[in-house]
Amino acid sequence: MTKLNVTTPDANEIHMTRAFNAPRRLVVKAMTTPELIKRWLGGRRTTVSVAEVDLRVGGSYRYVFRLPDGNEFFFTGVYSEISEDRIVHTELFNGEPPGAVVTTTLVEEAGKTTLHIVMRFESQAVRDMVVGTGMADGAGESYDELDKLLTSL
Repeated sequence: MTKLNVTTPDANEIHMTRAFNAPRRLVVKAMTTPELIKRWLGGRRTTVSVAEVDLRVGGSYRYVFRLPDGNEFFFTGVYSEISEDRIVHTELFNGEPPGAVVTTTLVEEAGKTTLHIVMRFESQAVRDMVVGTGMADGAGESYDELDKLLTSL
């Protein structure tokens, strides 16, 4: 399977693409079920101690990450669009603006699913700050763990 591809084709955006050898319904299940989220999100760098998901338009999510030193941080957001192949939500780090609007598209072909995520920020400066955190490596590790999880579902 192709690993995570991260690009910045627009001044305010980060694009991430990854293919999984699993049907879309399993990828969506793993990405939206709290018990499953805890098994892959965070990769090898962190653990997810809290995963709350109210998967409906206007519903919210909250993921609390615990670092090896015991410190925690979290992401929250609200869903604005939910369909079989597309989820749109906001994303705030530690509940603080500025955040991002995240559009996730899942395309299934021949039993394999391609995940495409667009993170849109209010400015290039915010996008560059997020890129500078090493988020691409962390996301890549998380999606590697998701790939392993999908083989067991």
